[in-house]
Parts: sequence; structure tokens; C-alpha cells
Amino acid sequence: MKKILVIDDKADIRSVIVSTLTGAGFLTDQAADATQAIKLTLTYKPDLILCDVNMPDMDGYQTLSAIREIPHLSVVPFILMTGSADRDGFRRGMACGADDFLVKPFTPEELVQAVVSRLVRQMELEWEASQRAEKLRADAVHQFSEELSAPINGLLGAVTSIMVDYACMRPEAASDGARQINESAARLNQLAQRWA
Repeated sequence: MKKILVIDDKADIRSVIVSTLTGAGFLTDQAADATQAIKLTLTYKPDLILCDVNMPDMDGYQTLSAIREIPHLSVVPFILMTGSADRDGFRRGMACGADDFLVKPFTPEELVQAVVSRLVRQMELEWEASQRAEKLRADAVHQFSEELSAPINGLLGAVTSIMVDYACMRPEAASDGARQINESAARLNQLAQRWA
């Protein structure tokens, strides 16, 4: 179950939001102010945060900025709730890193829809990030394999030549084979240290 943190200084509003989200199948916790919310996030680790804009001490924008500085919460979806939907407020929220706005009063359906759409988008972003990471890993393995093949082929060629011709090998040819083995081994050693 996804965990939602609700931050609002008004207990009655928090209660309605928590009740609505709990009824929709989410786990919820709540905080009356930013200080309490920040302490709570250290143990609660929410999947999404809903925060009122107009709060005493720290408003929603300041709360958002403070929470974005917490490493494990820096990418958690954050929805600001406001009763005054002005353009400057929206711009400020987006500049602070808000993912969405809910304009009060909102219906239970609007609340649940906003939460679900943000959580779905977060899952899509996480999936895309995992796909990029997998591609980077595959590319790195391919590059490493390509870089290994030249010194390994050099070693195999030199050893095969020595094995086939050892009985009639001239000293110069043996020296060339040994040099090739040494160069290939040194290259392998460099690769091992670089990729370690």
C-alpha cells in the first residue's frame, strides 16, 4: 500500500483528507506543520506528500523546499493544496519542485485522482530510470567485453604459436612471443584496474 503524508495546520481539513485517502486504500499519516512533517518523514518515508500552502511559521513552499533537501525524499511526488489559485503561486510552487496543485475546496474524487495520477507518473519515471540504468549496464558490459578481446586474443595467439612451434622456435621468435604475452597481460591488468 502506498503511504501518503498530509500536512495541514487545520485539523478538520487533515481529518477529511486522511479519511478520504484511507477509504481509497492508502496508508496515511499527518502533520500539523512543517517541523512535525520533516521529523515524521525520517521514519514514515511517504510515497507522496500533500501539503497546504498557507501555514504559519513555514508555508507550503518553504516546506517543499526543506523536504526536497532530504535525500530519500528529493523525488517523492509533492502536491500543494491552496485556496487561492493565483498564477504567481503556481509558478512559485513549480519553481520549488511541486508536482501538482489542488485548489481548495476539492472533491474527494479530485483528491484521489490527483494522488493516483502522481503515483502512476512516479512509477513510470522509476521504470524509465531502471530501463536507462539497465541499458547503461549492458553498454558497459559490452564495452568491457570488447576491450578484453584484443589482449586475450594476443595472449591466445602468442601461447598457441609457442605451443605449435616450440621444438623448432628460434630465440627471436620466442622473445617476440614472450613480449606479446607480456604486453597483452599488461593491457589486461590495466583494464582490470580501470573497471574495478
